[in-house]
Amino acid sequence: MNHINEIIDAINRETALSPEERLNEDYNRFMKPYFIDRNVEYPDPEYLIEIGGVPTMPKGNLVAVSAKWKNGKTFFCDILTAIFMGSDHFTNCRSLRDSGRALFFDTEQSESDTKRVQGTIDAMTPLSRHDDYRVACLQSAPITSDKYNNSEPSRYEVINRAIAHEHPDLVIVDGIADLIYNYNDVIESQIIVNKLATIANEYNCCIVVVMHQNKSILDKNMKGHLGTLLYQKCSDVFNVEKHDSVFEVKHGNSRHRTCDGICFKLDANAIPMDAATDRQLQLEQKKQEDKAKLHSKLAHCFEGYDRPLTSADVLNLIQGRLGVGKTRAYQLFNSGKEQGLLTSSDGNYFTLKTL
Repeated sequence: MNHINEIIDAINRETALSPEERLNEDYNRFMKPYFIDRNVEYPDPEYLIEIGGVPTMPKGNLVAVSAKWKNGKTFFCDILTAIFMGSDHFTNCRSLRDSGRALFFDTEQSESDTKRVQGTIDAMTPLSRHDDYRVACLQSAPITSDKYNNSEPSRYEVINRAIAHEHPDLVIVDGIADLIYNYNDVIESQIIVNKLATIANEYNCCIVVVMHQNKSILDKNMKGHLGTLLYQKCSDVFNVEKHDSVFEVKHGNSRHRTCDGICFKLDANAIPMDAATDRQLQLEQKKQEDKAKLHSKLAHCFEGYDRPLTSADVLNLIQGRLGVGKTRAYQLFNSGKEQGLLTSSDGNYFTLKTL
């Protein structure tokens, strides 16, 4: 009876409104799901892991991992999965969940190679958590499916159905370009990114997608229109670079907080292990090598002069003897001062320190 009375009251209220008031009320009902309500507390996203004390991998979001070809993208995804599952292989990383599920979809490799991916994660993950994640090989699944001919489901449809059924917290898609025909096609790229963003939000999971960078050594952007869209849509982008035997992961972009990176190398069994110390040694060695190269250049400029020189004299010698422009000469001169190679007692006359 109360429900009927409420309906009658609503009808009476509706008929009592003027056309303009009715239009405003319809509009407010329409926009209610979209306007931000000042009286409502909107929770922060739930993060899955922590790197260097900073939470990352937010649920309900897309995250991208990019690198050059064969530069450790898959290994980093193995590491992310293992960390979420409680691995202690990396001292500056930890899981923020005591339980949870993960799905790892390999779109590029054969079943035997995908099995090795699973073995790598297994090696870093506590045995008690092995049943909490599953690895799938989608190489044999078609890029698209013809529903009218009852063909096999597409790679995206497999991913969508698995997420809907298993409700994972973390999903790895290695790699996203294999879900479409052309990563330079604006429409295809827009559709697949929007689909993945939608299911990440709908099922409240973090979907990590892997994407190659452009071929040029100096160009670290992800490839094509698909890569551009990922920069726009992803909450976080991680970049992986290889330095001899050490892989360095940098948190390039984030809508929230950027975290420290991860450095890893492979042991004799090709299992990732912490390599932060190794990377520090590499950087220190490069710093010393660069300093020695700079000293050699400056020594060539000071050759034949056994007295202090004015800054103007030093700059002229750098330009003349090294054949560089004024801007570069200033850079070398300032670097020499910053690194303690060019010393001065009064700030006017400079001598070259002996290494």
